[in-house]
Amino acid sequence: MLRFIIVAFSICCAVFTCSAQTFTKPSVPDVIEFAGMKLQLTAVAKRKIEADVTMIFASGKYLQQKIDRANLYFPIIERMFHEEGMPEEFKYLALQESSLVSDAVSSSNAVGFWQFKKETAIEVGVQVNSLVDERKHISYASRGAAKYLKKNNLLLDNWVYALLSYNVGPGGVKSHVKQKYVGEKNMTIDDDMHWYVIRFLAYKIAYEDLVGQANHPDLSLIESNGIKDKTLTEIARQANVELDLLKEYNKWCTQARVPGDKEYIVIIPSAHGTKPNIEVSAPVADEPVVSTGSTPKTVVMPKTFPDIKTYTDSMNIPIFVAINKVKAIKAVKGDDINSLIIKSGLTKSAFLYFNEMKGFETVQPGSFYYLQLKRKKALVAYHTVLKGETINSIAQKYAVTTNSIRKHNRLSKKEAVKENRVLWLRDTRPETTPIEYKTPLPVYVEPVQKKPVEKETVKPVVKETPVITLPAAAAEAKIKRDTVFHVVQSGETVFGLSRKYEIDSDSIREWNHLNGYAIQLNQKLIVGFKSKERREITHVVQTGETAYKISKQYNVGTEDIKKWNGLPDYNLKPGQQLKLYIP
Repeated sequence: MLRFIIVAFSICCAVFTCSAQTFTKPSVPDVIEFAGMKLQLTAVAKRKIEADVTMIFASGKYLQQKIDRANLYFPIIERMFHEEGMPEEFKYLALQESSLVSDAVSSSNAVGFWQFKKETAIEVGVQVNSLVDERKHISYASRGAAKYLKKNNLLLDNWVYALLSYNVGPGGVKSHVKQKYVGEKNMTIDDDMHWYVIRFLAYKIAYEDLVGQANHPDLSLIESNGIKDKTLTEIARQANVELDLLKEYNKWCTQARVPGDKEYIVIIPSAHGTKPNIEVSAPVADEPVVSTGSTPKTVVMPKTFPDIKTYTDSMNIPIFVAINKVKAIKAVKGDDINSLIIKSGLTKSAFLYFNEMKGFETVQPGSFYYLQLKRKKALVAYHTVLKGETINSIAQKYAVTTNSIRKHNRLSKKEAVKENRVLWLRDTRPETTPIEYKTPLPVYVEPVQKKPVEKETVKPVVKETPVITLPAAAAEAKIKRDTVFHVVQSGETVFGLSRKYEIDSDSIREWNHLNGYAIQLNQKLIVGFKSKERREITHVVQTGETAYKISKQYNVGTEDIKKWNGLPDYNLKPGQQLKLYIP
């Protein structure tokens, strides 16, 4: 199936080489926004960056090759950085370090996408041994890079200095640190700034408007989770991929065999719009048996648990999946706690402990129950409580413990949550940040048939209540009028659309109620809302104010506040000045 891709990819590269000269070199601005900081360039620093940008654009051939690699690898890097809470702009550092060549080796014996030396790699959880070298694995190496940079930023409290530490080390960076910039969001880049930072800013400027907008290669890279004890030959056959092509993107697997010591992610090159099907071998013995009346039914426990985020249709979700990297089983009609325990192969006490159950609860068909300990952090940062939801049901939804939700939100042991309350799921709500409530936006569903809309009476709004509830028809009409839609084309991803429309990928997921990041060809997605005429103001953050509270005060979105001010997250400090564009 993928035999044609190697030839097609080579032809594309040849075509790109011919057209690469049409790229226009970007100008260097006076101020660069990076990781929530504003970097003011002196004239000398600006000239140095311009010289590096000119160097990057010197060869159209090599520029195009790097763009192609970035279009392949950036979606994976962005996902890893998103999970780690890293500023996305650091992805350009991989281009600077290795040109995104998996087996690149430096003169100092630094290896892989992120140019780790062996000792540093092991320190950040990247395995290097006789069987694997995860420095050559885009997923594992990117997570390791995020951990390294986050650790140094925690010490230096400045992302520019954390960036520099990647080159000179946490010890070597100390001589470059100017105390006046520690913890600051505004910084001047002058003529004595280290060349490594200058080079990075040049890469950022050079590629940020090219990646995702120039010609795309014919390949997509898919992370296939949970693979262990398989040869690359077996995987290539099952995925219908050329063995040499599979090896090209999995050079981390030094013996051409995925070891059996743990479950690994294997990178599968695939044509746009296709999804490889890696077979899962059934266990030979000790298969749990479920008694269904007089005829016992054997339930095979899979070796791998596919990530639930990869399924766009809930009807296609299998019985065994992973949610937030926690193994889970889906209840079907007729299941009770005992049948789930038999299916899972766990003891009753273990099953109840993992799911924080007492043993008398009613099992809900379609719900998921966990086969191992849930986590302390969800993949998403916040959750707005819906009608009827409890701490337990929310914990089950995100595969996190109830104690972690209570701790993150400063809830007492018996305190319940109210509808529309915004819960923190990854970090602990600061003591100075008030509890927030959010009224969910009405969801626009394109009607199949036109039906007459019954007139509804809008109740007068009481002066003390600033929230106006629109009738369903009016709300739908507003969504139709103000919403920007996008019909998914071949090869497009959530991450690519987020760059195209300059919005956060999680916003796309929330607006369209996506379980994960998978989208389908011709799927109609909400990608934003039409802007109105706005005027610019400056708001000074007061003690206790949050991005959400300010957004309600000025009738703007929290995502807009974050984007307008180049913020890496939603955390604000008293006295901080925010640029707002209000209706």
